[in-house]
Amino acid sequence: MSRPFAASTTRTPAAAASAAVREPAEPVHVVHVIASLDRGGAETLSLDMCRAIPADEVRQTFITMGGREGSLAPQFRAAGAEVVQVPQHPAVTHPVRLRRCLRSRPVDVVVSHISLFSAIVLAVAMLRGVPVRIARMWSEGDGRRDTAARRMLRAVLRRLLHLVATDIVAVSDAAMAYAGRRAGLPGCRILYNSVDAARVAGPDRLAARRQWSIPSDDVVIGYIGRAAPEKNRPFLVDVHRAVRDQTPPGQPTTRLLVVGPCGTDDIVSAHPDVVDDPTVTLAGEVDEIASVLAAADVFVLTSHWEGLPGVVLEALAAGLPVVATDLPCLREASRYVDGLTLVDLAAGAHRWAEAVTSAARTDQDGRARIRASFTASPFQTRHAAAQWRTLWRADPR
Repeated sequence: MSRPFAASTTRTPAAAASAAVREPAEPVHVVHVIASLDRGGAETLSLDMCRAIPADEVRQTFITMGGREGSLAPQFRAAGAEVVQVPQHPAVTHPVRLRRCLRSRPVDVVVSHISLFSAIVLAVAMLRGVPVRIARMWSEGDGRRDTAARRMLRAVLRRLLHLVATDIVAVSDAAMAYAGRRAGLPGCRILYNSVDAARVAGPDRLAARRQWSIPSDDVVIGYIGRAAPEKNRPFLVDVHRAVRDQTPPGQPTTRLLVVGPCGTDDIVSAHPDVVDDPTVTLAGEVDEIASVLAAADVFVLTSHWEGLPGVVLEALAAGLPVVATDLPCLREASRYVDGLTLVDLAAGAHRWAEAVTSAARTDQDGRARIRASFTASPFQTRHAAAQWRTLWRADPR
């Protein structure tokens, strides 16, 4: 069951003026500010939303701050969005350049996707006179050392965010807590990540395994995610080897299939011998993930922290059982969907291996139940699209 989605009804003079001049058929102009449009959960889900909401209803512009557009930029343009760059560096002039960019186009809504630093972006948007200013909180932390200076910076940014944002929209309770707020307070709401189930539908199991040169009777552990410290990808190899250690002689071979951008140095540096292991495939970035999910018997996520990982939702949408770190956001997701087994990282590789082996035995009926539970969940793109439409068209405060 989905959380109630309350819209604000307080109107500023600027908002009233904006509503007065906009014809009902005129599209809403939404500007997103994001690091880049490389492959990742936030980027993939934003692309799904561009495809789900026609450009003649909502015109979307993505401003990238990372000094590059990102590999998905052509797909965003194909979906009707505009992509422009306003590099973060030099930082001292970034607010001025961002405001100039916002002044050069009609803007009804700004959505900032850069965690607590959204406070700076939305302050610029407020000075520009943008009536709807939304902070989209994707994660339950920033991964930085918890020093006194860092705690002070977070406190300042949280305070500023509360002053300049008309809405704080988080992917989970944990992500909302990181913003220093809670769902139900004015302007604070949970809007779960979502997946277009049609995007993860692809080849059948045998065809997918032929594509990846994997024997049909092997047991496949699948993983999709970029190389980053918080993803904890070297632990995948530990789990894979623990599964193999626990597999009796004569049983099918267990294989590990790892897909994701940003290289493989994180895994190879921790396990130099993995490059010579024929049961491990380090595939790098791929254009589509449906074949990975179809080839796998179980999906494993070993992250230290997340917001609400879209890749887990993608696996569940495909009917694939998931073994993942016991994170607050995934405990929250497990209220709505079947197929999630959560394990503490401190439990060690052998405990994870037991969970992976058990989940990999899920039969076709079990996978059908996982797909059915996802279909009934609030993680469907059509649910999120309806809520974004409401949020973008709600009377600004």
